[in-house]
Amino acid sequence: MTTPLTGNDIAHGTRLMIFAALLLASGATSARFATEGMNVFVVVFWTNLIMFIMMSGYMLVTKPTGGVKTDKLPLHFLRSVFTYGALVAYFYALAQIPFANAVVLQSMGPVFLPILAFLVFRRLSDRFVWLGVAISFAGVILIVRPDRIGISQGEVTALLAAVGGAAAALVIWSLSSTEPVARQMFYFSFFACLLSALPLPWTWYLPTLAQLTPIIAVAAFTIVGQFYYAKAFSAAPGDKVITWSYMAIVFAAVYGFVFWDEPVVILSALGAGLVVGGAHLATRAR
Repeated sequence: MTTPLTGNDIAHGTRLMIFAALLLASGATSARFATEGMNVFVVVFWTNLIMFIMMSGYMLVTKPTGGVKTDKLPLHFLRSVFTYGALVAYFYALAQIPFANAVVLQSMGPVFLPILAFLVFRRLSDRFVWLGVAISFAGVILIVRPDRIGISQGEVTALLAAVGGAAAALVIWSLSSTEPVARQMFYFSFFACLLSALPLPWTWYLPTLAQLTPIIAVAAFTIVGQFYYAKAFSAAPGDKVITWSYMAIVFAAVYGFVFWDEPVVILSALGAGLVVGGAHLATRAR
C-alpha cells in the first residue's frame, strides 16, 4: 500500500470524524429497528444494495472529476473485504458473548491502527496518539460496563472484528492519498454489495415496505457517514483523528436513552468525558 500523504488539518479532520461518528451511530440505531424480526444477512444485503444505488445516482448526477476510473481497484476491493469480514465477525461475537463485551472488544480498532501503520507504513505514531487512544478506550469501558472478558471463541472473534476494522481504516488512509472520496465510496458500496450477496441462496427474503423504511435509513446514514469518515482521513493523518470515532459510542448511548430508556449513569457520563479528553489529546501536535 502507498504511504499516506494526506492533509494535516487536524482540526478540520476532527470535525469531519465527529460528524461521521454521529451519522454512523444514527445508522446503528436504525439497524436496531431494521433487524427486529429479520435475518441479519438479509438486512446487510439490502442495506449495501441501497447504498450502491445511492452512490451510483450520486456519481451520475454530480459527475465528479475523474469519475470511477482508477488504478487502485485491488485496494478498493481489499477495503470492502476487511469491512465486510469485520461486520460478519462482529455479528458472530454478538451471538456468542455478552453485548457489552462484544462492543468493547470490537471498539479496539483505533488501538490497532497505530500498530498496523507501523508494520505496513513504518510510521511510528507519537506519544499523544498512544496515550489518547488508551484514555478514550478506558472511557468506552466505562460507558458499556462489560462483564468479565475471557478468552473464548466469541472474544477472539470480536478482537478479529476490531483488527478487520483497523485494517479497513488503514486502506482508507492509503487510498485517501490519491483517490477522491466519492470514488472510494462508489467502489466500497459496489464490492460490499457483491460480498453481501454471497449468502443469498440460503438467506433470500424480500422485505415489506414497512421493513424497507428502517433499512433505507441505515443505508443513508451509513453511506454518508462513511463518506465523511473517508474525508476525515483525507484532511488529516488517520492515527490522529480515528480516536474521535469513539464518539459514535457516546452518541449511541444518547440514542439508547432516548429510544429505549436505557439509563445514562454517572459512570457513562465519566466515560464520555474520557472519550472526548483522550481523543482531544490524540490530536495534539507532535
